[in-house]
Amino acid sequence: MQFPTYDFPGSLEFRNGHGKPVVALDIDGSLADYHSHFLAFAEKFFGQDMPDPLNINPGRPLWEHMKIEKHEYDQAKLAYRQGGFKRWIPYYEGAAALTKAIREAGGEIWMCTTRPYLRLDNIDPDTRESLRRNDIVYDAVLFGREKYHELVRQVGRSRIAAVFDDLPKYLQQANAEEIAGIYMMDQPYNRDFTPQWADRVDNLYDLQDYLLPRVEAMRKWMTG
Repeated sequence: MQFPTYDFPGSLEFRNGHGKPVVALDIDGSLADYHSHFLAFAEKFFGQDMPDPLNINPGRPLWEHMKIEKHEYDQAKLAYRQGGFKRWIPYYEGAAALTKAIREAGGEIWMCTTRPYLRLDNIDPDTRESLRRNDIVYDAVLFGREKYHELVRQVGRSRIAAVFDDLPKYLQQANAEEIAGIYMMDQPYNRDFTPQWADRVDNLYDLQDYLLPRVEAMRKWMTG
């Protein structure tokens, strides 16, 4: 595999941390198999079959794909979160190796998640416990729908080496912040989203192959 050379943006503006490149990783649908996990829960919650997670869903909201009402989806998601199921979410193969490799390359790992859309006291500890159980290393966790705006505010745009997410709206948020190095986890529900500024990957080992040269190159650039 051949990797491009990297032309990083102008001046350094370190606002936080130790001058290390930051890699922002989303959890649900990117590092962890949220849709399979939630749909299995929803089958028990509603007592009816749910769609196969591998079925193509061309950009529709999940509740429409599940053929339920929005208020029913909200009730199920609240029960899923209150029940601590986030602690047991399965992570994709290669997730732990990816985070360790980023650390070894000299990068910082910021988990950037939209959890929670409903504020619950157990979300933070459940999230961190799922990371611990799956041997995921990280340096910080950002919660909320403005996660990439907040990431830029906290660390500075020029320190961000890459963003990895699965949802078009948050990939667009990262692009709006002019973050270079945007990677998208291939999923059945984002196949119709094909911007030129995002690179699609279908497994975490390939992502690692793309990210490490970028982190290493940015580390050298930052240290002169």
